[in-house]
Amino acid sequence: MWLYLVRHGEALPKDVDPERGLSQEGREDAEKVAALLKGQAIEVEAVWESGKKRATQTAEIMAGALTSKAGVVRQAGMSPMDPVTPIMEKLSSLEGDYMLVGHMPFLSILASRLVLGVEDPEVVVFREAAVVCLEKGSNGQWAVGWMVTPDIL
Repeated sequence: MWLYLVRHGEALPKDVDPERGLSQEGREDAEKVAALLKGQAIEVEAVWESGKKRATQTAEIMAGALTSKAGVVRQAGMSPMDPVTPIMEKLSSLEGDYMLVGHMPFLSILASRLVLGVEDPEVVVFREAAVVCLEKGSNGQWAVGWMVTPDIL
């Protein structure tokens, strides 16, 4: 199983956009990363997103670059401060690959819990519009497969 964890792109300040949609730079960064993903022919069951505007917009950009059977799906329990255990439980019962588009610190905690079994230390540093690919081995253990950030593209 492959799990693609994506932090949303840079968001507008709340005083400019109360819903905090993507800034122009955030959109461009997400598009750069999506262009790289498109060349990898990634297929997922679904692209889960938190429902916050910046995550929804980033998820739509990413979904346009890969094949997703269910498309973009709002998934409860992925807000910045939500506990990660419910999402971990859902993932443990699924087959196939998934992409999750969300926020800090949720994504960082999820990655650390999956890979290390604990929340600290932080196993990866999530930059805005970054994608971290986790691989679940045949032994059920998760490992970091690769990571890409817009600043290296």
